[in-house]
Amino acid sequence: MTSVNRADVTFTYRRGVFRRGSRLFAGRGIALPRPAITLSVIAAALLLGLGAGWFSATLPDMLAAEPSVTPSPSPSSMLDEATEPSIDPLAPITRTLGTDDAAAGILTADVPLRGEGTFTVVPGVGVPTAATGDVRWVSVTVEDGLDVDAEAFRDYVMSILNDNRAWGSGRAIQYVPTDGVADYRVMLASPYTSAALCPNPHEAVVAGPVAEVSPSASPEAASPSPTAGSDEPVDLCAGGVVMVSLYDWTAGFDSYSDDYAGARAYQVLHRMGHVRGLDDVACEPPRADAMVNQAEPLAEGCEPNPWPFPDASPTLEAVPTPTAGATTDAS
Repeated sequence: MTSVNRADVTFTYRRGVFRRGSRLFAGRGIALPRPAITLSVIAAALLLGLGAGWFSATLPDMLAAEPSVTPSPSPSSMLDEATEPSIDPLAPITRTLGTDDAAAGILTADVPLRGEGTFTVVPGVGVPTAATGDVRWVSVTVEDGLDVDAEAFRDYVMSILNDNRAWGSGRAIQYVPTDGVADYRVMLASPYTSAALCPNPHEAVVAGPVAEVSPSASPEAASPSPTAGSDEPVDLCAGGVVMVSLYDWTAGFDSYSDDYAGARAYQVLHRMGHVRGLDDVACEPPRADAMVNQAEPLAEGCEPNPWPFPDASPTLEAVPTPTAGATTDAS
């Protein structure tokens, strides 16, 4: 049968026979779409093809591109540029460094006058020793730009604090290092920075440690250090910081001659005495008290002494050392 061309009749073809009343492919469940829908489908397919081609062409470049990096904020200098500290001329250090210098974190006798004014805490958290005295957490920070062994400096300071002749004599106190919130802070700085941030290192601090901490407690995350920029100059020593000048740490003091280890113990313990609220005292021969200003020449007949309890056994207490990999997150 041939096709019938009538505008008002619809025919379909099935098994070689035209039938009236059904659409083409109706027996297969397929209906021809209307012309507008057909055109829409063709246009969508064309756009999809173009999009796929563009994505395929740009995908290699997208994968090869480096991810964008958001820069971390730079630490703010703690120095007030409007304040110029008064510093006496520093004589060159010409002596040969020894084993105790290396143990104290000193790598070179060439001490810069000024560092970067920012500080980095030495990472690590110690574990308090059972059956030993009250815990005092100590954080140690080093000014950026100084060529020192920061961890060696931290360990050397902790060995001084935990010596039986020091302030914790008789197992009364154990000083434990932390990189979090601390009862005491020890800061190693260049001569310029130490003079700027600690203009009066012999001023007694009224307040002692910030809190009583039990041996089982864990230190919290560190809070930001005070920075310059306020109306009042920063005086960290007035806030209870043990400030150590790298020049004094390396050169020692005339009163101690070539006893550099004794001079270093004096720097830590004399300043710690001020943080504990003690004032300077006059020397009563034959031996100076730890709170005598021994950075200056001593009176005749007065021998230098860095220890609060010099007659105690010098045997070190069990010094809590930082656990490997144990740190707290600074916020």
